[in-house]
Amino acid sequence: MPELPEVETIRRSLTPLLLGKRVEGLEVYSPDVLIEYGKVTVLTGIVFALRRRGKYLMIDLREDKSRPKHLSTIMVHFRMTGKLLYKDHFEEAAKHTHVRFHLSDPLQEMSFLDFNDLRRFGKVWLLPPGEEKLDPGFARLGPEPLSDEWTAADFLAQIKRRPRSTIKSLLLNQEVVAGIGNIYCDEALFRAGIHPARRNQTLSEEEVLNLQQAVREVIADGIGHQGTSFSDYVDGLGNKGHFQLQLRVFQQEGKKCSVCGSEIEKIRVGGRGTHFCPHCQQLGVTFLEATKELS
Repeated sequence: MPELPEVETIRRSLTPLLLGKRVEGLEVYSPDVLIEYGKVTVLTGIVFALRRRGKYLMIDLREDKSRPKHLSTIMVHFRMTGKLLYKDHFEEAAKHTHVRFHLSDPLQEMSFLDFNDLRRFGKVWLLPPGEEKLDPGFARLGPEPLSDEWTAADFLAQIKRRPRSTIKSLLLNQEVVAGIGNIYCDEALFRAGIHPARRNQTLSEEEVLNLQQAVREVIADGIGHQGTSFSDYVDGLGNKGHFQLQLRVFQQEGKKCSVCGSEIEKIRVGGRGTHFCPHCQQLGVTFLEATKELS
């Protein structure tokens, strides 16, 4: 599933291609993928901004340069296998393309933006301006992990509100912090030296603060490497990311830990496949204690 770094990479790859182009209309091949809210019945307008919130991508449209009224927003959630692919010339829609947007530009031929999704879990919304919260999932999103709004006090308070929850389940809760999925959760917990099945009530304040920093670092690293590509994820031009080459635990089961040499294991926590180092991330043992004998 595209997580925050992947969606941010898609946004960055599409921004220079879409800004200033006019959306002339759309073709819908799978009506169940498209959701319309409010009075957005005709979708035309000039793209003036691409935004991201958690794992959602928004494309904002206005009338024209002389009439800058915000007309509508296209919002996308990629779910498991969704892609948003830019085409600078006409070609037949590929298999699993569910929505195609037609784009015009005075300086070039018609171009296209295709929403493609093998598993069809993804969604595309047509929204009135400023109405993203009409989607309940969007309305409940917590703070962005790289923003100043995600404070240490806020994170500690969320930990205390859910003492019996595992720390992995808490990090995956989009109401606590937005945009983290399985990949970056496992990697952040490894960097912080915390077992993914630890109960929140067992964590010290120091461990929580170290984890918050690890989350920020791994998200920033993921963006810096243009996301993680295993099979489906690509950016808006079809390019793969490179963070899969930096992974220390996620999908590394059976390989040796880069810190201690122990074998990376895979378990299930909260119903999710979970990767960790049994030595560096021991239940009830801090990272410093676990690695003391290595120094």
